[in-house]
Amino acid sequence: MTKGLRTYKGAVACPPYTNGPYYWDQFVAFTGGISGSNSKGKSWYVSSASGVDTNDGRSWTTPYLTIQTAVTAASAGDTIYLQGTFTEAVTCSTSSLTFIGAGPTVQDNIWMQSATGQTLLTLTGKNCKFYNIKFYIPQTGGIGINMVAADYTIIEGCYFQGRTGSLQAILNNGGSHCKIIGNDFSYMNTASTGAAILGVTYTTIPSGWEIAYNNFSGNLRHISMTIRNSFIHDNLFQAVGLGPTNASLTATTLLDTYTGSAGNGEYNIVTRNMFQGGTYQASAGYVANATDNWYGNKASDVSRSSYTTAEGTTYANPA
Repeated sequence: MTKGLRTYKGAVACPPYTNGPYYWDQFVAFTGGISGSNSKGKSWYVSSASGVDTNDGRSWTTPYLTIQTAVTAASAGDTIYLQGTFTEAVTCSTSSLTFIGAGPTVQDNIWMQSATGQTLLTLTGKNCKFYNIKFYIPQTGGIGINMVAADYTIIEGCYFQGRTGSLQAILNNGGSHCKIIGNDFSYMNTASTGAAILGVTYTTIPSGWEIAYNNFSGNLRHISMTIRNSFIHDNLFQAVGLGPTNASLTATTLLDTYTGSAGNGEYNIVTRNMFQGGTYQASAGYVANATDNWYGNKASDVSRSSYTTAEGTTYANPA
């Protein structure tokens, strides 16, 4: 019996391959990796090593050179694969795009900008997703992703690294129902405005966020964003870390879900986080609304008071 690619009913697969899904009935070794995505949209490829913006961008043999060219060509539901180092500021108004760093680690997929004070990505599209990308934030006023009402954004497995004078890794201008999962944030250090995740003044307070399994270290502020009905769990917030010049940097805000710039955050669940340093009270950068639930966090150097048990587990909101 002929072996190889077959239809789900067992017949041998033949062009034009419209009778899928298909399966292989023998062992196959993919030594060069697998490209593509489980999506009805198109795939676009961007390479800083071999790309040309006059290519069609539809394969690794004909990739684009710049992310902006791929974003301009893409439509909702499409996936953009990028590999290499890209020095550009991008604007994306298309919804439902997926950005995937195709290199094996975030260090193989770097999105940066040499000019000072630039924003790497201005995102107005909704439901966009980002995986395995290093955002190297510009100096002196630089921002990573400026989310302008970018609801349902997902950022997972990425690294946001600031430089001297970087402002924010993620600046939220009103987006709701976003997921920030398994990322590293470091070196957002500009006085008064430096923050890993910062929320600005909104018409409507964002809600429905999930922020989980992230590492926050060496930022002046880790999270300062008024939100409501959101879930913040299993993160590491370090009070003292290293700044971009390897000098000690003490965070003024570890987690603030209430004051921010709007002052009406409420009904958030904050649990299973490790607060590594800093007295567990508002003056040390822990700010909650009375309707929040901050139970079940670990705080390494809180005093034994009404806010903790003897082992440092919190069972009440910060004072």
